[in-house]
Amino acid sequence: MKHLFTLVLLALALNSAYSQSAILKENVQIPNGDFENWYNVVVNPTLNYDDIGTGPTDNWMATLNSLAAVPPLAGGPGPVTVFKSTDKYAGTYAAKAVSANFPLGPATIFIPGMIGTAQMDMVGVRALLGKPCNDCKPLNFKGYYKFEPVNGDSCSAVILLSKWNTAAKKRDTLGYGKMVQRNAVSTYTPFDITINYTSTEISDTMTLLVVSSAGFNVINFMGSVGQPGTTMYVDNLTLEYANGIQQVLMPEVAVTTYPNPASDVLHVDLSKQIKNGSLEVYNVSGRLVGSYSLSSANNTIPVYNLVNGVYYFRLVSGKELVNTGSFVIKN
Repeated sequence: MKHLFTLVLLALALNSAYSQSAILKENVQIPNGDFENWYNVVVNPTLNYDDIGTGPTDNWMATLNSLAAVPPLAGGPGPVTVFKSTDKYAGTYAAKAVSANFPLGPATIFIPGMIGTAQMDMVGVRALLGKPCNDCKPLNFKGYYKFEPVNGDSCSAVILLSKWNTAAKKRDTLGYGKMVQRNAVSTYTPFDITINYTSTEISDTMTLLVVSSAGFNVINFMGSVGQPGTTMYVDNLTLEYANGIQQVLMPEVAVTTYPNPASDVLHVDLSKQIKNGSLEVYNVSGRLVGSYSLSSANNTIPVYNLVNGVYYFRLVSGKELVNTGSFVIKN
């Protein structure tokens, strides 16, 4: 069981782009970051629990609650550590994370109440962390929380931006931010975590977590420490971007741009054709520098008039923002 909680990074799609404003900041709601959507999971006739989202495939943020499905022959069921709560900051519901012990034969594993881009992979017998975040660079990770510690325990909120290093075969950290709270917080209080970037490389993955016990081990949960019963309430999680950036966190239409860097033309391939499609291109100051009609799933737009640098795009269907992303011009 020593490798039960080995953590790896999981890839999904996430892109970013600038809007026309060059001076505003914008808070982007994390999908279901207000915790209004929950669905019920039935493990057996006598055991069920609520989990974040509207179903098993809608869980941009997730929990470790699926440990409850560990069969008795393997030492289960595991503890449910995140609950739907009406003790909220706003709306109808918030998330309540409660740390717990998981007795496994002669050993007892400490399971922190964890919410975020963490999800149990029961087939691979591991936990998965992270959502891909191509070119994204948020400034702050924000939310509201309450905290009820047990025996001096502490809670934490963490965000990490990273990129896979193909040559070194490891993941490089590009940006990181963390909050640790050691004292009780009896009323909903905002947290605002500044993300410190140590590289100008382009990220491909975002990991964000809120954890009721700060002594979690992201490499191996066997090393996690904390106090069972420590409780953290969380609501209204957002990401803050500069210059009015907008992000589509769960795009329905995938966009591939190449070559990257480009010089004369940029190929824009869509996973499916969209109605009244157009690609709006913005420079790093947030100024609109071009708008191009996309008449099919495979398109080519001229970019020879653009100066060297990074550009951001918005894929629009009529008035609906469908996807966002970026590309580089290098002549």
